[in-house]
Amino acid sequence: MLSSADFERLSNRKVARQLVDGEAFKRIHDESIGVLEEVGIRIYSQSALALLREHGASTDNDRMIAKLPRNLVEKALSTAPKGLRLRARNPKFDLLLDGSHLYFTFDGCGVQTIDIESGMRRAARKQDIVDCARLANVLPGVGYFTPSVAPQDVPLHAHVLHQMEAAYSNTDKFVVSESTTTAAEARAQIEMAAAVAGGRDELRRSPTLSAIICSVPPLNLDGGGSEAAMEFARAGVPVIMMSMVEAGVSGPVTLAGTLAVSNAEVLAMLTLIQCARKGAPVIYGSVLSMMEPRTGAYVSGSPEAALLCSAVVDLGRHYGIPTQAGTFGTNAALPGSQAATEHCLTTLLAVGEGAEMVNGFGLLDASTVLSFEQLLLDYDIVTEILHMAKGIEVNEDTLAPGLIREVGIGGTYLSKRHTLTHLREAWQPMVFEYGSYDEWMRKGAVDPVRRANEKAKALLGSAPSVPLPTDTKTALQQIVARGEKELR
Repeated sequence: MLSSADFERLSNRKVARQLVDGEAFKRIHDESIGVLEEVGIRIYSQSALALLREHGASTDNDRMIAKLPRNLVEKALSTAPKGLRLRARNPKFDLLLDGSHLYFTFDGCGVQTIDIESGMRRAARKQDIVDCARLANVLPGVGYFTPSVAPQDVPLHAHVLHQMEAAYSNTDKFVVSESTTTAAEARAQIEMAAAVAGGRDELRRSPTLSAIICSVPPLNLDGGGSEAAMEFARAGVPVIMMSMVEAGVSGPVTLAGTLAVSNAEVLAMLTLIQCARKGAPVIYGSVLSMMEPRTGAYVSGSPEAALLCSAVVDLGRHYGIPTQAGTFGTNAALPGSQAATEHCLTTLLAVGEGAEMVNGFGLLDASTVLSFEQLLLDYDIVTEILHMAKGIEVNEDTLAPGLIREVGIGGTYLSKRHTLTHLREAWQPMVFEYGSYDEWMRKGAVDPVRRANEKAKALLGSAPSVPLPTDTKTALQQIVARGEKELR
C-alpha cells in the first residue's frame, strides 16, 4: 500500500526549470573541489601525473594519485573555451555550440545488431556503421554522427580506426569518436581528421573531429585515455569529458553525491587537458545512471538516470562549457514501447535544461544493441523534441489579429492562405501514425516496429553517397592499414 508519506514524497514537485540552481551548484562544485584537494584522483599514467605536478598538483607516483589544488582547477576552468564551432565535411552541417542550438546523434559502442532482414541478434559489423552514416545523411534531424557500433568483423585492436574510416567515408556531417583507449589510437585518429580537414593547422582552427574520453569511477582516470586526451588537446580536437558514475555502485546512492563524484572526475580531466594545452576545447558530456535497487544492475532509463543526465547539463552550463547530454537510455531488449517511453522522457528533460548536443538514440539493452527499427522510432522522438524546443514565436504574422477578426465567431480557418502557409511548419511523423483505427486496418494493420523496419530499408535503398575525394579516401585507408600493424 502507498502510505501518506510516500504520496507526499512523490507529489512534492520542484517548480523550476533548472534542476541544479546557483546554490546547489556551488555546493556540488565545492564538494568536487574538496574531493580533488583532499582525496585526489588516481591517474594510471606517469606522463599525466608529471604534467599535473609541473602545474602545481601534488602527486604520489607509487599510488598514482594526484591532488589538485582549487586554484589549479579554477584556472583550468577559466581557460576552457565557452563556445565552439565544429566543422563538418559539408559546411552547411557545421555545429555552432553557443547555447542557442540543439543537435542530436546516434549512440556508439554497441557490440550487437538486430539484423534488419532476419530480426535476429548478431555481432555488429562495419557495414552497420556505413548504413547508419547513410541514414544520418538523409535524416535532417541528425545533427552529427557517432559510429553506433564497435564492429566485431575487423581486427579488434584497430576497430576505432575502422569506425572513423567508415564514418568519414559515408557521411558529410561532423563526426564524434568513441572507444579511444591509447595515445597511439588518438594520434591515428588525429591524422585521419587532419586528412579530412586539409592539414594539422586546419584541424586546429576548425576541428573535424571530437572524441569522447571516459573516466573510470570512482575517482580514476584511465592511463591510456588520459594520454589520448592530452594528444587530442594538443591537436585542437575537442574532448567530450565523460564520467559514467552509477549511483549506489560507483557513487553515493543519493543523486547529489553522485553528481559531486562525477563532477570531480570531469574537473580532473578538464584540468589535465588545460595543462596539456591552455585553451584546448572541451565539452561536458557525462552519462550517469542509477543501480537497480534489488539487484545492483545497471539501469539507464530510470527517472533517477534522467535527472542525473539532465543535472549534468546544468553543471556544464554553470561552468559556461558546451554540453552533450547522454540520454535515450533504456534496458529494453527489443524495440517498442518501453524503449520509446524511456528515450523520450530522459531526452525531453535534458533538452529542457539546455543541452546543446544529445547522443544516444538507436540502441537497446543498456546501449549494447543497435536496432534500425528503434533508430527510426527514436527519430520521430528526436524531431518532435526539436519541434518543441523551438517554442512559440509571437509576432504580427503568428498572432494573426486581422485573420481572427476576419473569421470571427463560428467561422473556419481551413481555407485561409495563412493556414495553408503555416501548415507546412507543423510536425509530421516518419513512423508514428495519427490516423483512425479503421484507416490503420485498411492499410494492413502494420505495427510501428514493422513500419520502422520498412522505412529504414527504403531510406537505405535510396540514400545518396557522399564520397570523399580519392586522395583523402586513400589516405584514410592507409592509416587504418598501418594501424592494424602498429596498434597491436
